[in-house]
Amino acid sequence: MKKLLAMGAGIFMSVLVFVPIMEAADRNDYDLLSTDPATGLYRYRANSSFKTVGDCYENTVDINNLGFHGPPVSREKGEDVFRIVVIGSSYASAIQVPIKDMYSTLLQEKLNADLRRASAYEVIPIALGQNRTLLNMFYYLNYGAALKPDVVVTIESDYELVTQNSIDIPTFDAQGALVLETPKSGESALVAFIRSISRHAKLLVNLYNRFLVLKSSVSSFLADPFSSAVATASPADAPSTEDAMQAEQARWQMKEKILSAYAKQVMRDGAQFVFASWTGRWVATSTALELPRHLKDISARNDFSYVDLAPAFRAAELSSGRQGRYECDYHWNPDGNRYIADALFNYLTSHPELLSRPSP
Repeated sequence: MKKLLAMGAGIFMSVLVFVPIMEAADRNDYDLLSTDPATGLYRYRANSSFKTVGDCYENTVDINNLGFHGPPVSREKGEDVFRIVVIGSSYASAIQVPIKDMYSTLLQEKLNADLRRASAYEVIPIALGQNRTLLNMFYYLNYGAALKPDVVVTIESDYELVTQNSIDIPTFDAQGALVLETPKSGESALVAFIRSISRHAKLLVNLYNRFLVLKSSVSSFLADPFSSAVATASPADAPSTEDAMQAEQARWQMKEKILSAYAKQVMRDGAQFVFASWTGRWVATSTALELPRHLKDISARNDFSYVDLAPAFRAAELSSGRQGRYECDYHWNPDGNRYIADALFNYLTSHPELLSRPSP
């Protein structure tokens, strides 16, 4: 018993000594994101800034009053203002580049350069990395709708489609409609306080991250313990088994259910809905081809607009001779943001009905 007490006391003293060392030595900022108590959704701390660094880029990310990467936004919409709200994940948030180089800033400048325009255009990004279609819808409902947009553009990549079923797990009611909110849990104030404190304790955050890595490694090994001894197969252009085909079908069915509810909500709010997709060069041929084909069909069945940004992006890369994404990162560099802005501008201006308000 004495040995156990001594061990416990030793561990306790080690933690007391190690915690301040960890707090001082760990330069990572774990307070970048905050949870909105009204919605439970993450945002960056409003009116803050932080530095993001990759192997081939460095950027100071400026967060606006809404809690997203972008310039300050007036919550009140002027009478002569035409608002385009862009919802999405890490591509749409574009934290790798300064605000002046963001696709949204460039698109706004291009739209306002037309002296014949009837309105002043505002392009407002509301985006956060790791979001998927369902979360995009929640971010629109809680932060985008209040801005009274005329057009809502949602940008998604192939990565978001492939991983959506592990994150987008919606609940449907008895009529098959999407459940958009549920009552808060009965978590006590003490438990909530402890949870909040633990999220900002660098020692606990580091230990938890290491636990997740270990858990993932163990789960992967138990799922296929001899996978390391087998040569990795090249990605197939189409699902090769019945299970894979069923999983692919289920993924698209869920995608359509969420997108249908999302688009209908936007249109009920009096805005037009545009879904934009982008695929990188690294994806299998089937994904690059099937993504726009399925989304085109889904948009036609549910009466909203769809644009595939990849062809214009590739063409711009070829004509300029400049890659649109970082060598060390899959995200768009300043050139890539310009290619996306050009692609969106060309699509919107070639569909003038999207840039005009419906008749009262």
